[in-house]
Amino acid sequence: MAKVHVSAVGTSLLKNSLSDGRVKEEVDRLGLGDWDRLKFDDDRQNKIGSNFNRLEPLLLNYLKGKGKVACAELDSLFSALKKLEHDKKKEEVHVFLYATNTWNSRLAGEVIKSYLDEEGIRSELAIVKTISSEETFYEGIEDLFDKVIYKILKFKEEGNEVYINATPGFKPETAFLTLAGLLAGADLIYYKYQEFNDVVILPSPPIIFSPRYLEWLIRFANCGYTLSEKRAEELGIPVKVLETKNLVERKGEDAYRLKGWVRKMLGLYLPLAAPSSQYKVIVEGEEEKVFNDEREAYEYMEAKRREGKRVRVEVPDKVYFLGT
Repeated sequence: MAKVHVSAVGTSLLKNSLSDGRVKEEVDRLGLGDWDRLKFDDDRQNKIGSNFNRLEPLLLNYLKGKGKVACAELDSLFSALKKLEHDKKKEEVHVFLYATNTWNSRLAGEVIKSYLDEEGIRSELAIVKTISSEETFYEGIEDLFDKVIYKILKFKEEGNEVYINATPGFKPETAFLTLAGLLAGADLIYYKYQEFNDVVILPSPPIIFSPRYLEWLIRFANCGYTLSEKRAEELGIPVKVLETKNLVERKGEDAYRLKGWVRKMLGLYLPLAAPSSQYKVIVEGEEEKVFNDEREAYEYMEAKRREGKRVRVEVPDKVYFLGT
């Protein structure tokens, strides 16, 4: 069983590295003095990309010389490893990093991953879409589901423990990751406060969607991702209530569509493929079992929940339960 730590990658490493003479000299030569603050569409992002192979070892040497205090990602991670006593068995630790698809974030991510590898800690890096405006926010959230949230779900299904580092990265995405991560079964959230230089374990209660809202959303999705207001009323779906929660969006004069990130989220509860006549029960750390009878599936789920196991149950055309 692995101890999986999930963390965003910011650019604090790039900012802090400017205190190193060799790094600063090269960065200034390239006209990248504010490289940690470059916007996604700044032409100088490409300059980082074209000089990537030169900048990466330079930055890695700085990081190895400075150690974990060189960036927020490693400072908070290693503090948490010590507090949780995960540092005693590094072979059980797996760090899952995600950076945005900008060259400065990619550079920081690759260097941090290389450092962890050299420290004997398994790591992997995912690249997610950059959020640059209100319009692209939801695209970024969808990509976060595809590349990070579903990965957390997979880690949990394999019986691993998942810890989310809420310290680095952009706060809106980190807040969403925290909530969605808890929905996917993350065990614990932590944050390092610079004010008193310590990691705080945040309350991490198991979260499930309100059954009422979940029923409405699944009923909506099973009838198509876009419905007229009249059709929604016939199905008993209060689309205006869902609209106020930003779960659906209005399309034209008389139609509503599920938000893209909501469709992704529903994948945690109900595979929206062709209905099946079977009932699949997935128990954390165990092999899935398939039943032909709904009552048998439900009784098995309840038995596992009483044992304290996290269970996900696929009930055709109904709800994909999550919880303990």
